[in-house]
Amino acid sequence: MAQQGYDTIRRAIRDGKIPRGQLFSESSLAESLGVSRTPVREALLNLFRDGVVEIVPKRGYRLAELDEAAISEIRLLRVALEQLVVGRLCKTATPTDIRELRKILKGAISAGKDPSQADMYSIDEAFHIRMAEMTGLLQIRRELLSVRGKMYLIASGTEVAPRRNESVIREHQALVDALERHDCKSARRAITEHVERSIDAFALARVQVEGPRRLDRLS
Repeated sequence: MAQQGYDTIRRAIRDGKIPRGQLFSESSLAESLGVSRTPVREALLNLFRDGVVEIVPKRGYRLAELDEAAISEIRLLRVALEQLVVGRLCKTATPTDIRELRKILKGAISAGKDPSQADMYSIDEAFHIRMAEMTGLLQIRRELLSVRGKMYLIASGTEVAPRRNESVIREHQALVDALERHDCKSARRAITEHVERSIDAFALARVQVEGPRRLDRLS
């Protein structure tokens, strides 16, 4: 139940169902998400440790704010973690591993030429987390979930361009092709470019939304 609460809140942040800057309590969040309060409490503590939510004494919780320096650090950390995973998987990937990764990607393709943003987020996360599991790097898997939670904060409630969804599929395919060839140099380059482009797209989506909001506050 705790894991379910954690996943549910992460999705709510990702989809913009928890507005940035708004205070909320365990009970109000549990009610709005339709889950019980106990797993929500445990999930919020885990998200606090992840740096995704802040605890406001005697007032509740709110989403953490990420400035440009924090986003830059998230980029560096995500690239470093993914490089470790891909570096090992490039050496150890079996034909079974490659087939499984291609099966995950097939889910994105079968979703259609314009899969929903939620679909793409779920498929992308399944792809990256499964790679970490295949390598046995379970601590890195945990850190990747934490970093991805922060990425969801960057573009929470915004729309990432559909053309980025199409690019993600192509980038994933190129990465799997390199892993299948055990071409570690190409695999590392592919994962680095993929992560950086994804964070750039998230940051751009945030700027496009926050720009008008800032003007509204000033007017």
